[in-house]
Amino acid sequence: MKITLSARSPVHIGTGQIYYPNEYVTSTGKSGISYVSRVDQGKFVACLTEKQRDLFISQVDESFRMTNFFKNNSLLPKDLRKYLTENRSGNHNPPEIRECIKTADVPYIPGSSLKGAIRTALLWWHAKDDSRFTGSIEQDLDKDSYGKNKRFIGSSFINQVFACNDLSKKADPKYDLLRFLQVSDCMPKEPNEKPSIESIVTYSLHNSGSLQPKKFQIYAECVNGTYLGSIGGLDQIKKVSSHRDYPRLKEKIRLLGMDNLSDTDAVSTHLEKVIGEWSRWCFSKEQALVRDDETCLSYLQPVQSWLSESSHIRLGFGVGTLFQTMIGLLEEQDPDLAVHLIDGYKLARRHTHESYDEGIDPPYPKSLEFTTNGDPLGWVSFHLEAE
Repeated sequence: MKITLSARSPVHIGTGQIYYPNEYVTSTGKSGISYVSRVDQGKFVACLTEKQRDLFISQVDESFRMTNFFKNNSLLPKDLRKYLTENRSGNHNPPEIRECIKTADVPYIPGSSLKGAIRTALLWWHAKDDSRFTGSIEQDLDKDSYGKNKRFIGSSFINQVFACNDLSKKADPKYDLLRFLQVSDCMPKEPNEKPSIESIVTYSLHNSGSLQPKKFQIYAECVNGTYLGSIGGLDQIKKVSSHRDYPRLKEKIRLLGMDNLSDTDAVSTHLEKVIGEWSRWCFSKEQALVRDDETCLSYLQPVQSWLSESSHIRLGFGVGTLFQTMIGLLEEQDPDLAVHLIDGYKLARRHTHESYDEGIDPPYPKSLEFTTNGDPLGWVSFHLEAE
């Protein structure tokens, strides 16, 4: 299957690395667009004279800006940079910038991130109609009475959904259904695709009941444009279906939209459908959170039309987690149990202990991230084409 992902809003999938003003140079293009050049340290050091090296060492401190050093020493950013980014943050000198994932300094969307989102969508699609879901969560809460690890909650149900081996045995990724869904990294369609630097603000629900922006901002490299990849591995299902280590495989292929072991062509249509439904469900939770906030409602307004056009999926920072999806389902199926879980693990500071038809109030999670330009993070159109 061929994958086409087109970013509808900025997507940040980070490396965990942060760089600072002593590692980049800012500039302004002829059209007035602001840029940040990430300095190649090897090239930079090699080009300096002995006098410049001594000057550089003497000047480096917390207030040092590489931009000023380049200007004062007539150095050109284009000669010494690793890569170039467009600076859309509104701050000409961001204090720190979160790096996005790249290969050979080219931004891409990791297959692992996409596969994780697909996994969550499939889990939601199954769990919303499975009467055993709430009972499984309740059992996990009873087992984890000391609240040592919130990620333990729901693990037994997730294993039940995806495991193709005997459930009496220990969970093993080798027997997970999605091992047959081999998702490649998605590389940019345009060879010169550049990341952009965005300023991100977190809006949190205060005790007053209103959403308020936090005082700090996050500066992050984000990917834009269109990315191409593929999904393979489905041909392996039929080959191992009769193996004794996969006794539950034949009953599990329905999760991928397959009616029989040869029905791999149905997977692309099924995944698009499930992901579209899951994304609309996730979006409804965000709408519920911002229902009384005109600013955030206006920021979310474009998403409504995107979701009506085609299947979309959310990726990267500011998107939410598998754990939050499961709590969202719990809100709908057993609001009291959802409140018990949220309070027991101190996942939020204020919740009303009353049951509502829609779930609990306020809904969980209680925060959203937007760029300072009003863009919600991570929305990507998702299209699969069977080969």
